[in-house]
Amino acid sequence: MKKLLLLTASAAILNGCIYGTVQDANTGSAVYQAKVSVINGNCSGNGCGFPEGTDTSGMYVFDAYGDRNGSANTKFITPSSGQEAVTFRVSKPGYQSRTFYHKPDYQKITYSGKTYYVSDAPVIYLCPLGSLDSDGDSICNAAETRYGTNPYDSDTDDDRLSDAAEIFGYNGVDIRYYGADPLRKTVLVEADYYQAFKPDQAALDQVIQAFADAPVTNPDGSTGITLAIDLDSQIAAADVDSNLSPVWTDFDVIKNQYFPSRRSKLFHYALFADRHSGGTSSGISRGIPAHDFVVSLGGWPTPGGTMQQQAGTLMHEFGHNLGLRHGGNENTNRKLNYLSIMSYDYQMPGLRVDGATGVVDYSRLKVNAISGNISEFSAMSGYGGTTESDLADYQVRRNGSWLSGTASANLDVNNNGTLQSSVFVGNINASQNDWDNISFGGGGTGGTIGDPHLGASSMMLYSLTSQMATPEFMVEPCMTPEDM
Repeated sequence: MKKLLLLTASAAILNGCIYGTVQDANTGSAVYQAKVSVINGNCSGNGCGFPEGTDTSGMYVFDAYGDRNGSANTKFITPSSGQEAVTFRVSKPGYQSRTFYHKPDYQKITYSGKTYYVSDAPVIYLCPLGSLDSDGDSICNAAETRYGTNPYDSDTDDDRLSDAAEIFGYNGVDIRYYGADPLRKTVLVEADYYQAFKPDQAALDQVIQAFADAPVTNPDGSTGITLAIDLDSQIAAADVDSNLSPVWTDFDVIKNQYFPSRRSKLFHYALFADRHSGGTSSGISRGIPAHDFVVSLGGWPTPGGTMQQQAGTLMHEFGHNLGLRHGGNENTNRKLNYLSIMSYDYQMPGLRVDGATGVVDYSRLKVNAISGNISEFSAMSGYGGTTESDLADYQVRRNGSWLSGTASANLDVNNNGTLQSSVFVGNINASQNDWDNISFGGGGTGGTIGDPHLGASSMMLYSLTSQMATPEFMVEPCMTPEDM
């Protein structure tokens, strides 16, 4: 993902320009004299009274410097008050018009001794009137071929964000700004926080990197998931509720004030708060799967949590939003054969993998069931592609203690210093690879991720699937300091 140069409000006087190109979806050639209009946004400059037009190369520029279109046609475009992106419309007779949302991400360039700030809008492939759109996502088949997306699937990368939303934005929100790509899975989170409990950026980065390293394949040939966490608003002191109780009633008072409804089909919503329900639970998800979650480490020995505890809890609670339970596909907690941040054994200290400690990750392994006894010499075994070599990378934690050996061999499960051929550990079901079972659609009472460009049939299918969550798992507070 390209780095964004985020300008402060005082830097707005730098007068950045916005540019882009318009091409014919069928031929790929430049569209000359297409009209690019600002439908919603602020314009300052001498040429604000009329739209821009494309030149013979298909390019248009909202030129704030006067270098391209002359000083009589300067335009500096910014989002309108209360909005986060500018709304543009591209039109030309004989073509379907296209609306897109653009949040300027100004990049600094130097040209001929001058410094400019420029922001590139997405390439627009205009579809001739009558063009076929097989998947009904508002992008004609010919344009989908140009973008590399599937003309018969409105969500090429299966992340519950439509191809149209990832290219053009949706409902006034430009998710391309946050790294959304129709050929790579993307998950978006808005995180708001109380002043005393603002998360450490290093904790957020650790979780972002965990998703980037996920063993998940994408249509563009890459692996991993783009997780964008928009650390957005500090909750005003007057709005801070030190004990969210009833948790979702009080949560909604804050959410309704700070989380824009225009984001509701695109972003999960997280609140870094003090406590909830009168206790010291580290957090709670609004359901499994779900749209909303709380990180509430105010009552922990380090109020707000250490960096490691913040990262582990964020990954854990968000995992519930993504459909994961404390045992992966079941709610049995602290399963010996389940090596995941979703287990209380690993939520706070993280995993130990291949010599690294404090690893925040969901399970990457498929581990066989254990029937009563286990041989400490041979430890656990994998299935479905999980090998002994994979298991050998992991150390195991049980009852608050790290065990000698690995998940593959010489595992001292009763921690008595002696390896035994048979130790009773109880009946434990097989454990899943969590990354293979992520649910991208949110769900529960907090809302559902998925914009209307996915199509009615796709939305209905997810709605039916999300109802399969057993009611007893719909609201689940997580660990307390006593659970460590």
